[in-house]
Amino acid sequence: MSVSIWQATLFGIFACLASLPGMGGTVVGNYTLGRPLVGGLICGLIMGDVATGIIAGAAIQIVYIALITPGGAVAADVRAISYIGVPLSIIAITNMGLTGAKATSMATALGSTVGTLGTVLMYGTATMNLIWQAYGWKCLESGKLKKLYAVDMGLPWISHIICSFIPTFIITYLGSDMIKVIQTYLPMDGDNM
Repeated sequence: MSVSIWQATLFGIFACLASLPGMGGTVVGNYTLGRPLVGGLICGLIMGDVATGIIAGAAIQIVYIALITPGGAVAADVRAISYIGVPLSIIAITNMGLTGAKATSMATALGSTVGTLGTVLMYGTATMNLIWQAYGWKCLESGKLKKLYAVDMGLPWISHIICSFIPTFIITYLGSDMIKVIQTYLPMDGDNM
């Protein structure tokens, strides 16, 4: 199983929608689209394997069911888990012919690994958004209030394209090759510890 360009593009778009507050707020984005179970359904539909998508999404959701972000502190980024981890899990499960506990273990391991990467990407997004915030303050001080709409609704898309869309697109498009890289550099079997 591999991921086509259009599938990787859709994963990137959903990763952006799951993290951009302007798209229906945190409830629709982060707390709905960003959850692994919902991401599993969406990724399964995109990849044409809904059953494996839901299995992967449910396995990963169990790990992150109680994930909260007090004060904005993030231990793992669910958008990356949902739209990078789930597609990679679907590929791994399908290509390796895994079922049952082995399938859920693979999904959990890949999801957790990608969640750590996603945290770095989320903080990259937040850091880039500080640029737009500084620009917004300058606009406010100079009385250019209409430019604040761009600061609030437009410019953050640049941050999300750089830190959500592009990494999601590249990682999911590489698919099987990316799984091999992850397994090589971050072994998930416990035997190499």
